[in-house]
This record gives sequence, C-alpha cells and structure tokens, in this order.
Amino acid sequence: MSVIALTYSSCKKDTNTLAVDFINPDSTFNGSFETVGLNAYTAPNDSLPTHTQSLYILGAINDPIFGKSSAEIVTSYSIPNTAASFSLGNNAVVDSVVLQLRIGNDSTWIGDVNAIHDIKVYEMTEKLSYDSVYYSNRNYSKSPTAVGSYNQKFSPTDSISNTYFYSSVKIPPCIRIKLNDDFRQKLQNANTFSSSDFYDLYKGFAIVDESNFGVGQGGFWYLNLNSSYTSMVVYYRNDTTRLRTEFPIVIGNGRYNKYNLSSKDLTQPKTTRFTPSQQRDTCYLQSMGGTRVRVFIPDSILNRLAATPQLGIQKAEIVVRAMDGFSSDIFKIPNQLTLLSMDSLGRSALTLDSYTESLLYVGGNVYNGEYRFNIARELNDILRNLRNGKGNTHYGLSIIVPNSTLNSIFQTTGRRVVLNTKNLKLNLNYTVIK
Repeated sequence: MSVIALTYSSCKKDTNTLAVDFINPDSTFNGSFETVGLNAYTAPNDSLPTHTQSLYILGAINDPIFGKSSAEIVTSYSIPNTAASFSLGNNAVVDSVVLQLRIGNDSTWIGDVNAIHDIKVYEMTEKLSYDSVYYSNRNYSKSPTAVGSYNQKFSPTDSISNTYFYSSVKIPPCIRIKLNDDFRQKLQNANTFSSSDFYDLYKGFAIVDESNFGVGQGGFWYLNLNSSYTSMVVYYRNDTTRLRTEFPIVIGNGRYNKYNLSSKDLTQPKTTRFTPSQQRDTCYLQSMGGTRVRVFIPDSILNRLAATPQLGIQKAEIVVRAMDGFSSDIFKIPNQLTLLSMDSLGRSALTLDSYTESLLYVGGNVYNGEYRFNIARELNDILRNLRNGKGNTHYGLSIIVPNSTLNSIFQTTGRRVVLNTKNLKLNLNYTVIK
C-alpha cells in the first residue's frame, strides 16, 4: 500500500510535498536530497518537417563555432484571388514583376543586421504538393539560371512606399526582389492563366542566399509566407490603364525550408547506451535540425535508487548552463530548450512529464544562462521498470532547440548555444517509507 501511495504522490503537480492522506499513519518516511552528475555528448539531430510553418528562415551565417549554415525557401504560388482563371486583358504589357516577401517583425533575425546578402531567385522545375510532408534536408530541382537577385541588407523596421493605382501607400517591411525581363516576358506571353494548368507552367520559386560571408558574419531572417503582403506582384498596362495584381503565396501552396548545415563535424554517432569515451565537458546545440545533446543518467545511480522498493521520486530536475562568452547581440542563445525521451531504437518522444504537466513545470526556459527540466514522472517510470524486472529502460534523453519561438509550434528559430556539460547535474528529492 505504501509503495502505491508514493507512486501516486509523485504524479501530483506539487512534487515537493507528499500527500499525507496517502501515507499509512503507522509508517515513517525520510526525505532526502542529493545531486548527481550526468553524462553527455553532442549528436546529430534529425531533419525537421518545415512545410507547415508561418515563419520561414532565409539567409546565411558563418558561425565561428558551428561553421557555415544557410536556409533556403522553396515555395509555389497561386493565380490572383485563387480564381478558376485570370487574364491580364487585351493588349496587356507587363512592365515589371516583383517577388515581395514580408519580414516577420523587427526582432526576427539572428546575426549581423547590417550584413549585405546575395539572394538569388530560381524557378522550380518540379511541382510541390500542398498535402506532402517536406523535410529540411530535402533537395529540389530548379532552373540553372536565376530570374531575380537581391544584393543589400535587410531592413526589418523600414516601411516601403508602394504604388496602388496611381497612389503611393506605405506597406510593412518586406524584401522586394525584381524578377528579370525573361520572366516578365513569359508572363506577358501567357496572358491568361487557369487554375488547372497554372502549376504546369509556374511551379514556384527557390529563394537562395548565395552569400560568402567571413567568420562571424551573416545572418538569418524570418519571413512570413502567410502574410497578405507576401506575393508575386505584377505591374502591367492594359491599353492605357495602369494596373497591378498579386499572385499570392497562400497556406494551400506547397512550400518548405531547406537547411544546409556544417555542424555535423561537432557530433558523435547517436547511441542508446552511454560509453565513457563519449563524454564531453562542452556540448553544442544547434537549431534547424543541426545538433542535439544526448544526456544519460549513470546506470549506477539508477540501480542504487531502484534497489530500495519504497523509494519514490518527488522531484528530479536536470540543470545545465550555457557556456559564458558565447551569447551576444549577433549570436543569441535560445530562449527555450526542449527535453525529449529516447527509446531502444533511438527514436525520440516527449517525456512522461510533458504529457500531463504544464510547460511551466516541465521547464526549458532560460534564466541567467541556465536551463532546468523536470523529469520526476520519467525517472519514476524507469525505476518502476527496473524493480518489475523489465530491465533498464533508460536509453538516454535529448536536449534540442525546439522548432519554435515564443512558445509557438508554428514558428521557427535559427539560434544555437554552447553548453557546459562538465557540470551537468540532476537534483533529486526522494522519500523512503519504512
């Protein structure tokens, strides 16, 4: 009866207090606290599905720690108003075509805000499907020659003057890339577009940062593809009337982020059991499917705790610090990290605590350069399996930079952090009923 009581109490949200109602009044119990060291090393992360984001990363960085990285945007677009057909009209002359991409906001960037980027736009030669899953390492087919280029810095706080039917209005900060005469003439020759055959001729764009930055230079920018200001804007004349129309990028368009990373050189192969040769006192954590930090509770600690049947974990808190000197205005560390559990096949899943507890309890937010994670349920389950003869089911944990900012699963981040894993620790509060 006492063992059941302890297991139940460890599942309560207040894991520092045992529920007295569940303790036999004839029993005695002792609360204990200890700190144990954990093992850790850097491992490659898995590619990410990037087809359902609202913000997409564009840019390139030459990070002094993680090396060169770049992010490309691949997207299709639609005919105006997503109608069944659209026509420029009789005798239409296309004056110019501009690809307009809304910058997320004035804080959605990583790196040097003044870096000059060399952006190229290519036409896609393959179709994207809106209902397909596209991962961040997926290659794609594009035309060999760019149809547009952009060679300047991004301006996240500057509004833009734009012409709407003879009048100039201000629109929010955007990247505006003028497409070349060949593409302009292609639109003019087509003149009329139907939804049934539009994607056969216009499969979309690959937007690529081809900058060659020196060490410590470059940046990532977040672009909002769901914005009403993101579209291909066509300026044209129909007889004597000047017109403007937009070919929008809508939620139903196939699109994804393609990441190119060089941080794999910092990693060791992922394993389901820790070996002493893998231990590293410094670990490297990169977003965009770059690297993860594998964390293991020593088997000696698990076996010792499991050897006491009446022991119940009240609190189990992993504490890890960012290395000093690796966070700056250019290379900001993540606001939040995520802790995942691993199975015998190396697959990751949420910890048991994540399924039933609040994000505030589970943890992962940074405070004064420190990240904390609570795994009381996870650890109690491992000890229960050891006691019940199921064996050691602890195949390690993984710390990752979540594919999100502002606690939203619909956004993305390009941040990274260097962790001090020499002092990686697990704080334990447990009670033994006698």
